[in-house]
Amino acid sequence: MTVKFVTHSLSTSDITVMGHVDDVTTVRGHTISRVGAVEGHEQDNPAAVHINFQKADNPEEMLVWMLALPDAIEIGLQLLAMGIEAQPSPKIAEVRDRLSQLVNELDRSLQVSH
Repeated sequence: MTVKFVTHSLSTSDITVMGHVDDVTTVRGHTISRVGAVEGHEQDNPAAVHINFQKADNPEEMLVWMLALPDAIEIGLQLLAMGIEAQPSPKIAEVRDRLSQLVNELDRSLQVSH
């Protein structure tokens, strides 16, 4: 049995992360991965989406965000809706096309790794 694993580069601008008022750091997206569970042990690996951020002041240090698929979908949908809220129709169409392309690429990648 093998674990299905697909990783893409994730290039972002600076993102501020706060743990507390005095605990603030800046990170940048590095990679995003879809980790499939070992067949038959899906519940053993609920954190299926991993987002790796590099600290802006020290790229050797990483912050990793691990999400279960339902959480990744809900957070992704909420962020997408907020991001396109005031965009003109052509821009929204571009986002739909890009989303469709990403889903198709991921589907092909996961099928190849069977």
